Amino acid sequence: MQTLPPFDELKAMAENEPEKLDALRLAMSEEIIINASADMQPRLRAQMSHINQVIAKGKNPNHTNIMLMAELQQQLKRFAQALNAPETLTEHQAEIKPFARPDSHDKSA
Repeated sequence: MQTLPPFDELKAMAENEPEKLDALRLAMSEEIIINASADMQPRLRAQMSHINQVIAKGKNPNHTNIMLMAELQQQLKRFAQALNAPETLTEHQAEIKPFARPDSHDKSA
């Protein structure tokens, strides 16, 4: 398994070669996914796709980090919910309203 370069090297990549840093991120992520169980791979690929979408929406590195941190906090909240109150994960709170047709006023009568 590939090892993460030292921080100073990663910092230099981020400043001078951001595309190289992104390629490293993708390669290491792919390696992790490939080494995961076959059952987990689709879920990890979906998560990776979601992370890539969040990154693509970032306007700058700081904005991207804030959005990724918000995503992580959301996942941690859901994980805590699964541990502490798993029954709440399947509760639905949608209000169902009946479909009502408008009254038809026939003016030709």
